[in-house]
Amino acid sequence: MAAANAKTEAYIELNKRWKQTCGLLFGAPVGELAEYKEWLSERADPVFSAKSSGSKKEVTYAFKAYCAGAAWASFDEIDFGKKFEPLKINDIKDIDSIIRAASERSCYAGNVILGNSKFVERSANVSDSFYVYESSRVGDSKYIAYSSMARLCECVFGTAAPGESEYMVRCNDTYKSRRCFELWMSTGCADCHYVFALTDCNSCMFCFSLTGAKYAIGNLPLGKEKYSKIRQGLLEQMRDELQKKKCLPSLADIVKKCNGGAPRVGAIEAKSNSQKDMRPMEEAFSSTSRIVLGVQLNGLAIYAPWLTRHIERGERRKSVASGKEVFVGTYAKYGQLPASRMVTEEEALALTKPMKTPEDMEEISLANAHELISDVAYFHLDYHAFTNKNIIDCMAYAYSSNCFNCFPCVEIKDSAYNFWPRSSEHLFGCGVLFDSQFCLNCHQSVKLSRCFEVDSSRDCSDCYFSHNIENCQSCLFCFNVKNLRYAIGNAEVGKERFLQAKEALFARIGSELGKKKSVKLSIFNLGCKGK
Repeated sequence: MAAANAKTEAYIELNKRWKQTCGLLFGAPVGELAEYKEWLSERADPVFSAKSSGSKKEVTYAFKAYCAGAAWASFDEIDFGKKFEPLKINDIKDIDSIIRAASERSCYAGNVILGNSKFVERSANVSDSFYVYESSRVGDSKYIAYSSMARLCECVFGTAAPGESEYMVRCNDTYKSRRCFELWMSTGCADCHYVFALTDCNSCMFCFSLTGAKYAIGNLPLGKEKYSKIRQGLLEQMRDELQKKKCLPSLADIVKKCNGGAPRVGAIEAKSNSQKDMRPMEEAFSSTSRIVLGVQLNGLAIYAPWLTRHIERGERRKSVASGKEVFVGTYAKYGQLPASRMVTEEEALALTKPMKTPEDMEEISLANAHELISDVAYFHLDYHAFTNKNIIDCMAYAYSSNCFNCFPCVEIKDSAYNFWPRSSEHLFGCGVLFDSQFCLNCHQSVKLSRCFEVDSSRDCSDCYFSHNIENCQSCLFCFNVKNLRYAIGNAEVGKERFLQAKEALFARIGSELGKKKSVKLSIFNLGCKGK
């Protein structure tokens, strides 16, 4: 945190909470929050800044896809009550004229801070939260710095995708956990350091793929007394290194140094899963494109580059134990995990038994930890819960069916190529979309229906190429407006003129998709000047 910000009320309170959190995690504070900015900023999604076109003050955005040369505005500068005259277009059927005229009214809103929020600095897409700095996509939380995708959290620093967690530093994808450091993809854990894929575990260090473990190091149960003694020595090393270097190695850094070679696992019978079938997703894509764009598209793979150009896309790796495919969602820095330690879920669970003894663990240190955990330090990313059906190339999912390349997702069905969808269906090419249905290429929005290229909006239906709109129905090329119907370029034009323009837009989109399998125009480049 810059020295210029050091005296702000937000920094003073966050610095106090940082020291309190470090005391809980490492046994004592390790210095000022500002000294650790670079290290803490590595894990979460970075924020993007631009200058307001009006006030010239700095504006923060959670998404970097907006084009250069666009108009920018802070959310608190926008006049949602402003009335716009209808676009002066001689021929409403001339879609090129509409796009040119509407783009002159475009302006991308940043510093989006909603609800009951206060003491929020250099952050975007924050709602009902207090004391937030350089973070994005934060809701119902307090004391958050250098973090992203946080929900119902408190005292979280340098963390990606924490949920209902508190007192966390440099963690990754957490749920209902507390007082943890370098905890990855884990649920219901407390007082854990350097762990991966734990469920309902307490007081563990350097552990992998365990459930219900307690007082364990390297997956080896040690008992409270021996564990506490070894833990104290490790915490002293962590404090010393933090104070000297202002950073510690990540779990991925440590495991990368583990000995190579195939893991000691025999033949494993895969879990019985229902047959994987792409047909439901293909059919859903065809019906969604017909409903939203008026043209039936066939073949998800053909349109994948277009659908995924503005969202996270996972990758396929091979299990080092069996050669089976493993899907890796690249959000929350999962892509940094070493490929040499990737296995399937079944294989990871078979590799949880350590070969070391309690006496071996008495010698563990940050310098040699990789040697003592090499027999158990394997990663699997098939994290799932509750009932799911026909899930292909997804990670971190629950209550979902007929999903392909979606992550993480909860209560999703008949969808493909999405990042962080929730409680939705028939979504394709969407990022951070909740409670929505029948949408294509929509982002950072809630409660959308039958929309295409809509961003940072809520409670809208049948809208196209629009940004930061609320409670709007049947809108084209609208920016920073509320409560409109049959509108083009921020002005209501009536049903007949709207439908004429929509028909012309559909003709343009259908032609491009037929020839190029893509559409050049998007909500992220509509505002480019001189395009």
